[in-house]
Amino acid sequence: MSTTFGVHPLGKVIPLDEWDQIPDTDEHFIEVAFRGNRTGIRWINKLAHLLPDETLVYPLDNSAQGIYTIKDIKQSIND
Repeated sequence: MSTTFGVHPLGKVIPLDEWDQIPDTDEHFIEVAFRGNRTGIRWINKLAHLLPDETLVYPLDNSAQGIYTIKDIKQSIND
């Protein structure tokens, strides 16, 4: 299952129980990473890896599957 992850540019915190309400084309998010079935997870924004580890990321088009922060993405890339 592929998922695109994004960050809110103003650092807005969205409660977990509202994540399913994030529209697929929400222009208020900056896409930072993509996880594909065969390719694993990769950065799609050249500066995203510089964000603080605790920066929240949101699944924009699927479920989070354990990815909630920039740190989670970094760990998944290094695995």
